[in-house]
Amino acid sequence: MNTLVTYFFRHAHDTYFSIERLFKQITAQVNQTHPNGYEAREVQMPYTSKMGTIIRNILYASRNQSAVNHITGDIHYAILGCKKKHVNILTIHDCVALHRFSRSSLKFWILNYLWYKWPVKKADMVTVISENTRRELLEFTHCDPAKIRVIYNFVDPSFVYSPSVFQGQTPTILFIGTTVNKNLERMAEAIEGMDVLLDIVGPLTDQQLEVLNYFEINFRQSQRITDEMLMLKYRVCDIVAFPSTYEGFGLPIIEAQATGRPVLTSLLSPMQEVAGQGACLVDPFDTASIRAGIERIITDPAYRASIIQKGLENVTRFRLENITGQYADLYREILEKKVPLKNNHPSVRNSRNIEL
Repeated sequence: MNTLVTYFFRHAHDTYFSIERLFKQITAQVNQTHPNGYEAREVQMPYTSKMGTIIRNILYASRNQSAVNHITGDIHYAILGCKKKHVNILTIHDCVALHRFSRSSLKFWILNYLWYKWPVKKADMVTVISENTRRELLEFTHCDPAKIRVIYNFVDPSFVYSPSVFQGQTPTILFIGTTVNKNLERMAEAIEGMDVLLDIVGPLTDQQLEVLNYFEINFRQSQRITDEMLMLKYRVCDIVAFPSTYEGFGLPIIEAQATGRPVLTSLLSPMQEVAGQGACLVDPFDTASIRAGIERIITDPAYRASIIQKGLENVTRFRLENITGQYADLYREILEKKVPLKNNHPSVRNSRNIEL
């Protein structure tokens, strides 16, 4: 009989769904392959995270917990409702919320304790999606470094290699995301006067439109597109530019690599960590560096082919089955610590685990 793993998701949101998109594929993979004898179920929080609903969500998690509980992100505090005798895993994607407030602000301390310090203390193990998030989490919580483990995000299996002919005359540059950290304004300044088409995915502010028009950028823009439309954009573009100044991971990097497109991204962590050798790394705060990177990708076919090939090799680290296996191994590791077994045979492990 399989050990039940409950994956807890935040309340559904029309705009924010990247965590759910990732972990729903992990739960499907678990139920398809039953790695190490696990079975997955999904539990969604009934309320959005507000001061008046946090306790309700914690109580809801308490009523729906199982032998293994995995808080998939954002609702970190939900782990406070899980019993210590169970295996309780918390995934933290980034610490961006703590960067929004001064350490002298009351909001900073409420966030730090409810979303980070107390949940991290309660968890048996915390997984993060990059070394950068690990470093930040240690800085904000001062927890035992051994309690934090890096397990990367995976690339959606739907992103597959798609050969194409590079359009050197007027290449299309795909630009995913328009929040401040995505660095659209510097990107616009960097490609001023270049014969390119900037394909932007995400809503534009009046200020961003003003910047694009000021630098006379040839661009098109879309938002709220389907997964199929996004995949098509990767296939028809010539370059993917992701000169972000801050990320928890940087999923567009490996999506572009899996598709076989040359990537330009930041030499900062975690982008450099995720990209490996399969990208042109630039200083995201220096428009001259961004421009030089774009120009090199366009004008140097050998270099372009090299980073595409290295990207295809790099992306194998982020396959769904590999990441699911890492989580399954982690569950087993913690289970065996909590329930010491005289007989370590898998069938005995499973029969004992479901009694937790």
